Amino acid sequence: GSAGGGGVMAGFTDGCLMGEISSSPLQNMVCDAAFKCDRDQQAQLLGNVVLSGGGTCLEGLPDRLRDEVEAIIHTHTPGWRVKVLAPALPERAVCSWLGGSILASLGSFHDMWMTKAEYEEHGAALVHRKCP
Repeated sequence: GSAGGGGVMAGFTDGCLMGEISSSPLQNMVCDAAFKCDRDQQAQLLGNVVLSGGGTCLEGLPDRLRDEVEAIIHTHTPGWRVKVLAPALPERAVCSWLGGSILASLGSFHDMWMTKAEYEEHGAALVHRKCP
């Protein structure tokens, strides 16, 4: 997410197939992720695209991504605006690590842990009970 509501996290994996590497262009992944959501949420998601991680530190990427995503969405929904949020380059490169560090420092985080034995017994659905 991002400030001001939900967002589309722009990364290098497909949002529905976490862990599988995608060869789709980044702008297509952003649009596909937004268009898989309810229609009434799509504009808000596209207004809160967040870039993070070392792979997003290419010069001019936020502006280029915004322009390319708008070019795609304007064929379907003219007038929608895309906003790409990107921290400064040094921070952007380590945002994932910063977020993980903040999460791990929360007092309640240990309640969300799952052991290998718990995972093998209950499967991935256990995350919904441990992290409501």
